[in-house]
Amino acid sequence: MHKVNVKGILSAKNGMNIYRGCLHGCIYCDSRSLCYQMNHKFEDIEVKANAVGLLENTLRRKRNKCMIGTGAMSDPYMPIEEKLGNMRKCLEVIERYGFGVTMITKSTKVLRDLDLLKKINEKSNIRESIIGRIKRRGGTDDAYHI
Repeated sequence: MHKVNVKGILSAKNGMNIYRGCLHGCIYCDSRSLCYQMNHKFEDIEVKANAVGLLENTLRRKRNKCMIGTGAMSDPYMPIEEKLGNMRKCLEVIERYGFGVTMITKSTKVLRDLDLLKKINEKSNIRESIIGRIKRRGGTDDAYHI
């Protein structure tokens, strides 16, 4: 793991990735592509140290509410999230400013933040969507939608 400060946190279409790289090791993962110009090993997680502050500044200035998407390039609930809590901090900012959220995760760690996700759902006219996968006994994957 290494930390960097970045210039921006939201993409043009309101995508947010607070980490770069991933530990899941999915063979189908497009995020490993050379076109994304990672200057480090994919498994060496890059933590965007100033992500929460950037998100706060960006959402404060946004005129129109929208969905903030996360998890498309790296899972927001990797093991390092337990220690850092950056996703929870970002969800707190999203809730405070009344935005919606959509996320993709393979981790049940998302359940830690259900209280915030419920608040976002109640407060926002925009609903959250969370898609993930749980490995079941016997090796099958089951999709879940919260």
